[in-house]
Amino acid sequence: MNELSIVHYCHPNCSPLNSITRMSKSDAFAKAKELSDSHSGTAFGRFADFDHYYPKRIETEEWLYHGFLKLGGQPETKHPLYFVLQGNDFLFHWFDKGEIVTIPLHRISPAHISFTFGDSMAKFDTRERRDPFGKEQLMELLHDFHGDVDLFLGSVKEQYNYIEVQLWSDVYVEEWLGRMAE
Repeated sequence: MNELSIVHYCHPNCSPLNSITRMSKSDAFAKAKELSDSHSGTAFGRFADFDHYYPKRIETEEWLYHGFLKLGGQPETKHPLYFVLQGNDFLFHWFDKGEIVTIPLHRISPAHISFTFGDSMAKFDTRERRDPFGKEQLMELLHDFHGDVDLFLGSVKEQYNYIEVQLWSDVYVEEWLGRMAE
């Protein structure tokens, strides 16, 4: 499965590989206001009601973190960076066709990565929510589809749209930034 990758989308007016939950609460609220005020109709619309969004995002990340620990994960941060498996056209357009960061999945240790069916926050309070799973479980799921990634993702798309990826270490980000600087 060396061809598998994780993809991060970034709006053209932002820097890639950041997370609003990694900021102090006051800085996060200020940044959310700035982004929602200046970019209506984009991915930042979710920040318009940040009083509701922020606590739900924190609660979702606590659930992801504890679920990842149960899997034997070794997170190096309490707040992951978000990707999707193999990319997603909807998200590419939602983030206004901005910068794309792609990291080969084979480079990432199972100790630093988890996955969910669909957007973890959107599914958090729903019956469709499923617990996070690890890299080994992903490989088992792909094996059930005879290694056909497109067939697997096609089966996911109907109910969940995509496989969200949570990256729990910045080592891979630093490697990517280093490659971009070369």
